Amino acid sequence: MNFKKLQSYQVVNPCLKQNVKALIITQSGEEVFGSNHITNQVSSCPRVEQNCKTGEGYHLCKQVCAQGAHAEVDAIENAQKQGLNLEGATLYLMNHYYCCEPCLNAMKSAKLATAIVFADDGSIKAKYD
Repeated sequence: MNFKKLQSYQVVNPCLKQNVKALIITQSGEEVFGSNHITNQVSSCPRVEQNCKTGEGYHLCKQVCAQGAHAEVDAIENAQKQGLNLEGATLYLMNHYYCCEPCLNAMKSAKLATAIVFADDGSIKAKYD
């Protein structure tokens, strides 16, 4: 069910390389989305152009594409703007392989309990507690 919600979430100005989407569900059932959207419209991904490996070249996302945050952090910031209590919440992620260390630190700081990364078929690829 949460995989289908993430699939249906429409991102404005998605990242050209990976349209990563995050959904946080709080203990009381509130739902907040986030994405790795970009604000500078580009015709191609600079990480692809420079043949960056997975996990490398994220500085280009900020410098060239003006990406504000990874999907996990964007969802956390959106929830905090709404004044939601994130303690014990679960974050679901799709279109990515893992949660990077800065995102895991942001989730820990916000007191989220779990992060689940979905594979393309909706199965669980990774789980962080």
